Amino acid sequence: MIRPVPFVLRPMAFLAYALAFLAVIPVLPALATSQWSRKTGMECVDCHTVFPRLNPTGEKFLREGYVLYSAHATAEDAEPADVPVLDNVSNLLGFRLNMTPIQWEKNGLLADSTSTERTGRLTIGNPIWIQFFAAGHLFPHVSFFSELEYAQSAFKFNWFYFNFTRLGETPWLNAQVGNVSPLEFASFPNRLPQYPALKGEVMLLKSSSGKGDEGGIDMSSARPGIQYFGHSPNATIYAGVSPGSKATDVNDRLHYWGGLVGRLSEGAAAGFGGSSATIHYYRGVDTNNRTTGVTENTFFRISPQINVRYDEKVDLQLAYVYGEEDNRGLVTPSPGDAVIQGTAAEISYMPDWHWQFGLHHDRFKGRDAAGALTSNYHRIVPGITYVLNQNWRATAYYEHDLKGTGGSRGPGFNNKLYLNLRTMF
Repeated sequence: MIRPVPFVLRPMAFLAYALAFLAVIPVLPALATSQWSRKTGMECVDCHTVFPRLNPTGEKFLREGYVLYSAHATAEDAEPADVPVLDNVSNLLGFRLNMTPIQWEKNGLLADSTSTERTGRLTIGNPIWIQFFAAGHLFPHVSFFSELEYAQSAFKFNWFYFNFTRLGETPWLNAQVGNVSPLEFASFPNRLPQYPALKGEVMLLKSSSGKGDEGGIDMSSARPGIQYFGHSPNATIYAGVSPGSKATDVNDRLHYWGGLVGRLSEGAAAGFGGSSATIHYYRGVDTNNRTTGVTENTFFRISPQINVRYDEKVDLQLAYVYGEEDNRGLVTPSPGDAVIQGTAAEISYMPDWHWQFGLHHDRFKGRDAAGALTSNYHRIVPGITYVLNQNWRATAYYEHDLKGTGGSRGPGFNNKLYLNLRTMF
């Protein structure tokens, strides 16, 4: 009788494969060839700590509509100063690749549909997606970003919007129109994370249990809408409105959000330039059309957040989320308010641009009006990244499930160990 290999040997084999993979990769020169580098003549590390995570310069580049204004530019100086040409059409297109060549997942496999016993699952050579994006500064005050993703035999638009910046020649009058994120300018935007395979799950928790005309909606993903924002070196304000998950929607109730960001300008405090704090609020109404009438769920989320940066080496992000829904199940009569609370945190340390060592932690719980637990999520994820040449990264993750048995991720612990490769051109 052949006995299965004990689980303890699997991580050791995984680490051997991962180390062997990194050992055979040649050390490539520092100059990267991403789309933004071709446009600006700058290196990736000028705007990223390690992609996709933006540094303070990259965040400013985003707010300004993909233009770097001189530090001495004023509101009256409407034209970009000391800026590389960004309107070369041949440089508009870029692409990104995402692949997990090897992954081990405990309790990730059921033998068949009738089985109840879970076993470990080894996955090899898993292509995740390819993203094609076009973005740039079209002419004064107008820029755009479009990202088309192909995954699992299907295309979808993640982000697709126009930026209208410095209208009236002032940085306090800007707008995004299209598929936008309510958390785009927050301290923990959940869009371009330090470890791109991970997101703050509490920010992805859908309203109404994912039911109703909206199919539920979360705090951070792309949605059709219009978002105003204004900024200075020390502050950003933003506010937006959306019909919900679709531009044309059966649900005619609008969703609203807004936030205020306070920021330390570069040089304001020794080594802490770019650190910020945010208070964010989101409110919406989900509906469920029934023959007996429309059932509604009014919900909100509030999220204080901080981001501490130090000496271009340490990057700490922390967000707390509190939310309430007055009819999460979209039923009649309403059972009363449901409550959601959770946190998301990431910290990384980069001794140099080749290496990133970090830790991700997130947790949330949901309870119904009677106080019964409706959702439970808790994990911690250490990660080690090797940056090959700024636009190539290889990251080893270990997801450790802390919530125990049951909950939203299935029975038993669901630990994962995997190597993820990403590149952009």
